[in-house]
Parts: sequence; C-alpha cells; structure tokens
Amino acid sequence: MLKKPEVFPVALASERVLDRRRFLCAAGGAAVLALAGEWGAKRAEEGSQAEALALQLDETPLAVGEARTVTATGGAEALVVQVDASTLVGFDRRCPHLGCPVLWVKEHTRFECPCHHAAFDARSGEVLFGPPRHGLRPARLVTKARKV
Repeated sequence: MLKKPEVFPVALASERVLDRRRFLCAAGGAAVLALAGEWGAKRAEEGSQAEALALQLDETPLAVGEARTVTATGGAEALVVQVDASTLVGFDRRCPHLGCPVLWVKEHTRFECPCHHAAFDARSGEVLFGPPRHGLRPARLVTKARKV
C-alpha cells in the first residue's frame, strides 16, 4: 500500500500547531530560563569565592620568590608565596576555570594554569589573561608567631 503524498503547501490545521506567537513565546521562555541559570550559577560561584581558605603555616621561612604547597584543614591545597621581603600571600591552588592545579612561575612572578594558559597576579590573584572569569580564591594565613 502506497502512502498518499503530502499536500503542499502545508494544510492550515498543521500550520497552526506552531505559529509565530507560540514560537516566540517558547524562544523567549528558553532565553529567560538560560539567563536565570547563568545568574544562579554566578551567585553560587561568588559565594564560594568569598570564603577564604584558612591555612596554618609552620615557622619555616620562605625565601623571596619561593613557593610552598600547604594543605588546608578541609583538604584543599593552596600555594603560599613570599612575593617580596614583607609580603607573604596564599591562594587556592585550583584554577577557577576548570579546577586544574595552578603553578607558581618564579621567572614571571605570577601564578599560571597549565591547562589553558591562564595567568594570575602574584599579589591579588586577579586574572591577568586567559579564560577564567574570576581570580584565585585567597587564603587566610596564620602562623604561630603572627597573623598575616
């Protein structure tokens, strides 16, 4: 049994299943949902960025330009760097883009992510270049002798 060929142009009843108004409402609704999801993800990310890591440091001093990996109480790793004689900084070791381990590059005096070639400022952790939209999460450094 052969199928009867479809009538062209499309029958009016078939065309009304999805008219222009319904299509635009559906497209608008999808856009609103996508923006709401992006906004929610951004809010959640900002909340996690605000929580600083708390690191307990030993008394062993670092030389200028030297870095050390320290494990926080929750198991997260952070990089602690002696930027200059009076500045000791620490940041979460995970890149905010995809979570790759960030490295300290002494020659460039900055943190770098090897996965997508992102770079972060040594003093502030802010993005210098690369795909991350946010800087490194700071760590609150505590030593027995002083609080930094």
